[in-house]
Amino acid sequence: MSDFVSTTLGNSLIGIVFLGLAAALTFLMFYVWKFPFDHERYKSAAPPLAVLSHRLMGYLFVLIYLYIMWNMVPRLWSYQVELPARTVLHLALGISIGALLILKLVIVRFFKHMEAKLVPALGVGLFLCSFLLIALVLPFSLREAYLESTALGDESMIQSRIKRVRELLPTTGLEDETLLADLASKKGLIAGRRILTAKCVQCHDLRTVLVRPRTPQAWQQTVSRMANRSTILNPITEDDQWFVTAYLIAVSPTLQQTLKERRKMETRAIESQTSMQSAMNLREIEDADYEHAAAEKLFKQKCSQCHDHTQVEQAPPATKADVLALVQRMVGNGLAASEAELGAIIRYLTVTYTKPAEPQQSKQAPSLPQKSAGLNSLQTQGMELYTQRYCVGCHGPAGKSPVSPNYPILGGQKKDYLIQQFKDIQSGARNNGITSTMSALVQPVTAEEISAIASYLSAQQ
Repeated sequence: MSDFVSTTLGNSLIGIVFLGLAAALTFLMFYVWKFPFDHERYKSAAPPLAVLSHRLMGYLFVLIYLYIMWNMVPRLWSYQVELPARTVLHLALGISIGALLILKLVIVRFFKHMEAKLVPALGVGLFLCSFLLIALVLPFSLREAYLESTALGDESMIQSRIKRVRELLPTTGLEDETLLADLASKKGLIAGRRILTAKCVQCHDLRTVLVRPRTPQAWQQTVSRMANRSTILNPITEDDQWFVTAYLIAVSPTLQQTLKERRKMETRAIESQTSMQSAMNLREIEDADYEHAAAEKLFKQKCSQCHDHTQVEQAPPATKADVLALVQRMVGNGLAASEAELGAIIRYLTVTYTKPAEPQQSKQAPSLPQKSAGLNSLQTQGMELYTQRYCVGCHGPAGKSPVSPNYPILGGQKKDYLIQQFKDIQSGARNNGITSTMSALVQPVTAEEISAIASYLSAQQ
């Protein structure tokens, strides 16, 4: 029984019983209250069985409430910075139920003259708080129960993982055959996953742990470090460490596959960025090589992978620079396309949406961020390069109004800092966040051009 109530499904069923008791108690309360009440003797004329049932169910309601709070409060220590909004509301409702229960018991026991006026309202309040409490957690709890039941995969995968644990776990120094039998089982793997998700998030989230596969010895060392940092109220015992280690050993092949897929996606993104840079450096596609209908079909096919292509019509690009910025954002958001495909898309957008005079204006560095008044020659050169290198398409005029909140504001930054960021992205020393989008764009920029662009941006207010 203790194993059952500790599971997600068991807690979900207890929550349903708790809500059912709250509803039954409210119904019985109103049923009993319709009978005459002797205010001198403080005794109701309601059937004794109904009164006894209400009392016994009330005791059971209190016991389940205490169990729920006993499990809820220690979990609060597992959060790293602050409590999520749903957890705060969940906790507030739990405390409110406790306060209403205490108030109701005090009135029933010591202030019976107030019972007729206040207890019905308190009973309704308990039901409403119980309903909200369970409604907030039950859908997520049932979802977690479903994920827990399917987390290990189908039966063949489960057996493969069990075999892996049985073969590799002894290499970590485990000699207890009985414990090994418990760990190398479906029940043991489920227990390891439950401990991992419940206790191993006291210092960081699981992405830090599951970022890549490790050897059995490395997993054991990782789990040991987590155990050393666990809190007193949520400790990771030695047995817990073995269960978590066994689970991590079991899922390592899946982590390896996930890592490979992520690397493939990163490679495709880099290839698309390189294609984008080449497409921007190409001269206009010759009319003989351009088929408008085919380019339109290609654009709709590629664009609809993330959103409806009609969104472009709502805010169409007005200039060639706008077109390049739009396609650059599409590539940055994961669009995979060849150099020829990107060239066709750029030409299609240019022909379809830009003004007829735009090709002539584009030769004169369109949409310059600001006039060159007040800038020295190096900064003026940087202003022109800032547009020619299509920085303006993502970071906006003067580097102060980026098109996405994920893009940094460059205007006003220190020159040395900007130069260093350029170089770090070129060399790959900086590869966090969205810098993969920038990598292909900054590769052909020379050191002299970087210095000019940084001078211009640092001169902005």
